[in-house]
Amino acid sequence: MKKHSLRVLALALIGIMLYSCQKEDEIKEQVTTSQYSTEGMVKLGKQLENPYSVENMRNALDNLKKSNVSAKTSVGEIEISTTHLYVKFTPKNEAELSILKRDSTFILYTYPLDYEIKENGDFYRDPEVPEGQPTYQYCAVKVGKELPSGVENEILEDLFIPDEDKDTEKGTSKKSVPDEVIEDLVDEALRITGNIEKEENESNLVSKSWRRSKWRPSGKITMHDDNIGNIGIEGLKIRARRWFTTHTGFTNTRGEFSCNGRFRGKARYRLDWERYHFALRSGGFSSAEKKGPRGRKKYWNWHITSGEHKYYATIFRAAYHYYYKNNKGLRRPPKNSFWRTQIKIGAFTQTKDDKSGAHSTVWRAFGLSTPIKIYAYSNTSQQVYATTIHELAHASHWNMDKSDFNDTESKVKESWARGVEWELTRMEYFGYRGGSTYMPKYTQVVVDMIDLPSELDSNRGSEILSQDDVQGYTIRQIEDALMHKKTWNSWRNNIKNKYNNETKNKLDALFNYWN
Repeated sequence: MKKHSLRVLALALIGIMLYSCQKEDEIKEQVTTSQYSTEGMVKLGKQLENPYSVENMRNALDNLKKSNVSAKTSVGEIEISTTHLYVKFTPKNEAELSILKRDSTFILYTYPLDYEIKENGDFYRDPEVPEGQPTYQYCAVKVGKELPSGVENEILEDLFIPDEDKDTEKGTSKKSVPDEVIEDLVDEALRITGNIEKEENESNLVSKSWRRSKWRPSGKITMHDDNIGNIGIEGLKIRARRWFTTHTGFTNTRGEFSCNGRFRGKARYRLDWERYHFALRSGGFSSAEKKGPRGRKKYWNWHITSGEHKYYATIFRAAYHYYYKNNKGLRRPPKNSFWRTQIKIGAFTQTKDDKSGAHSTVWRAFGLSTPIKIYAYSNTSQQVYATTIHELAHASHWNMDKSDFNDTESKVKESWARGVEWELTRMEYFGYRGGSTYMPKYTQVVVDMIDLPSELDSNRGSEILSQDDVQGYTIRQIEDALMHKKTWNSWRNNIKNKYNNETKNKLDALFNYWN
């Protein structure tokens, strides 16, 4: 009850703030649905009769009992009762959508799971949803799991799903009823609802044993990077869905994945350019996602060479690096939690003045906007990666020092982000020299505190030893010294006072050079 009250209070506060405090820049971001192109959107066909409904499963079981399909088929062992609920969620705003996404066990879809997909696409938005509101979310939820409070929901159907076949720590999930019995039941439910597919229906062409062989969804997702060449995309969460059952897998460093369960029939692949702590958006509005192929024993091998998905992949790689991989001990950017929801990163294909990226602290606490925006579509992969790291460094700085961030000198904020950009990007792109210097804000002071004399010509810091005679500080030390320091000189003094570095007496000259 206490948790429910907190959520209600939070949503009430959000409503008040949206009404009274919204800034002009954020209002402009909330573009209505009608202003967005529907090109590439999934097109739904007719609604299918649901073979996994409790009612249809009971009808199928009755048919099997009457027909006595096989002496080995102990249909009497099956008890048809609700195992899952087919749920439709109606989030009214981004805050409510974030409540749903906070629970990683919910496998959400933006389109209904009992409709024919007439034409594949990369996203779906229900035309009935009011403009400016997230689209409906659909999910199969196990019976007994508590549904999140604060988000309107509707139970569309009671389901009986006997054939999930998910992996467990000791292998595949165990069933009290033999596989053959379950397969006969599911086949009959598919038949009476008109959902037997062509190859499953033509018994003269396909044997029953073939239909019962299971397969594990797997594949490989790679891309061509402008600077590195062909690489795997690490950290992607891949879904494979058949009706209401979804198996998932994660790509390794080579881009390879294998899902955590098996299917007997056809399944459809999908990936979202997101992880638990961050999500990419196609611009500032819809989720960035990709629908994969559908088939039986179909393996998804996708090599991205150009276009928007290459752009998304590069931004994803940078965000995944900062959040989940070795980042030299730096604090992570804002994480998904009750008060600070999954951070949104807008991937814009249009330009924005002379900016390649932007960061805003407005509304991040409730996830109501896109605080990070990337405008680097025409740039190289390395530049897109570096820009994403730079903007995430701002988000991490804000998260570390919320009370002082807005009052901190721009020179301090931008110079810090330039340093993080250089330090992390060169881990992925060997020889990366760093972002350009634009005085007075964008300096290389962090680079010059880290690099060695032998590295002076390998970055954009000062190449004159008398001006860059500082070395040996770590990026984490410099970050720690940034805490609660709003001015150029106070940051410098804190670095001098905190660490016993043999070159600290040269810090005055270095900071003066970049001032």
